[in-house]
Amino acid sequence: MRTYLILFLLFSLNINADELDVFFEALNKDYLFNEIVYENELAIQKSNGEIIKKKNKFEVHIKQPFEESYYVSETEIDHIDHDLNQKQTIPMEAINSPLIKAFLSPTKAYLNKLDIEIIDNLYLLSAETQAIEFLTKGNQIKKIIFLDNLGYRHEITLALKHG
Repeated sequence: MRTYLILFLLFSLNINADELDVFFEALNKDYLFNEIVYENELAIQKSNGEIIKKKNKFEVHIKQPFEESYYVSETEIDHIDHDLNQKQTIPMEAINSPLIKAFLSPTKAYLNKLDIEIIDNLYLLSAETQAIEFLTKGNQIKKIIFLDNLGYRHEITLALKHG
């Protein structure tokens, strides 16, 4: 009986490691996105753009309703408002975002340090400030859902960016 329990636990750990490998792979892809922000059940804002993943960095380019770019590294975020021709640099230590930490994960081992619960195709990333749901299909993220610090629900639908 004890042997079966040990084998079961080892098998469970391998499944989680494999599932985190798939999630890590999904976080390292380029995506097109559509985001809807809800206040209660009312959609109050929509945007779309793309997420470009680079080694230890990523970029978010919002196309509509306003053109903005975010260049995110381990040390800072450069925000460019193209419509107003303004640039702002925000040091990473001023931001506590589990979503940014997940996309910046340089290794699978780092991702493993984050508090992630896996339920079928749902990866729930929990932090003291927020919980974020990543819905996946295979090795792709299909939707990200979270509440921001003002209580607005964000639903981001993703599709692989080709080319």
